[in-house]
Amino acid sequence: MRLLNAGAVLLVGAGAMGVPATTGIGVPVATGLPGACSPAVMAVGYSDALDKVSVAGNRVGGLSALAYDAGTGRYLALPDHLPTAAVVWPLAGLDDLPVAQPRVAGPPIRLRTAAGGPVPGNADNEGLAVLRGGLLAISSETGPAISIFDRDGSWRSDVTVPPWFRTAPRGRAAPNAGLEGLTANSSGDRLIAAMEKPLIGDDPGTVRMLDYRRTAAGGFVLNRELRYRPAPGMRVADIAAYASDRMLVLEGAYSPRDGSSTVLATADVGPPTGHDRVRSLVRRPLADLAGCPAMGATSKEWQRNRLLDNYEGIAVVARGAGYTIHLLSDDNYSPRQTTRLLTLWARLP
Repeated sequence: MRLLNAGAVLLVGAGAMGVPATTGIGVPVATGLPGACSPAVMAVGYSDALDKVSVAGNRVGGLSALAYDAGTGRYLALPDHLPTAAVVWPLAGLDDLPVAQPRVAGPPIRLRTAAGGPVPGNADNEGLAVLRGGLLAISSETGPAISIFDRDGSWRSDVTVPPWFRTAPRGRAAPNAGLEGLTANSSGDRLIAAMEKPLIGDDPGTVRMLDYRRTAAGGFVLNRELRYRPAPGMRVADIAAYASDRMLVLEGAYSPRDGSSTVLATADVGPPTGHDRVRSLVRRPLADLAGCPAMGATSKEWQRNRLLDNYEGIAVVARGAGYTIHLLSDDNYSPRQTTRLLTLWARLP
């Protein structure tokens, strides 16, 4: 990870612990400060240490989801495709101070089917959440599907996905636009899955999400649908709960002319109770990361801001008076793309 400059080290290091050193507790990050991306978000630093790394014969690439496991204090990263079987990578060093040193922290967790065989590497796993007791919830665009796994990767159960969320022609999901984001609240009684793009026939500016509640038996049943409107032209790349009823939304887009676009927003999902079967979410823009300082980053492909990349994973952790946000990019196993970790500090509503 590289910092802004030598003079910014003290400011950035304090921000990683939760309080920007020069702003005081509870005061928004002001634009014009080193690292400011918006009035509420500050860039701490980035690292390309995971780029093109291989462990246990598997390349650590194609990372499409990131989750924090509060029980172990480690992070977990999920590849969307592998030439062999599906895995989850344990990561360490993301919260090292003053700068992150992301690294693979052991052998991969190998996912297994109900029959005990390996989950195919082409399952297109895109969403990852850590549940109560360390169970793993993983969503896949293949199907799409949501499954629950033990810590060791053993299959435990499947979560029912409504048939109209299936990929067309069996349902109304466009190809490669299915369940992209997944998150669970800290109490473990709620699981939310987000589609990447609108269903066929829907308002083209609205993305659907599935809001599940945990039953007394430990399973998840669908409680309602959520409707979310990302910024124009953006897709939902991932979501991360930071309170019982609030979440961060990672929005992304790419075009050869503009390169990557990455926007953060918050949404209030409301209480799990209520008789509404459909709930529209209020989106609050947080930061357009094109406004972050480039921090000396380089890029293998053209970007308006060389710090930007194909960010597809997000994890948020409360730190003091604010939150540390980690974004992880998917290199699509391409030599022209990078696996990058970007660390931010934010005040969230």
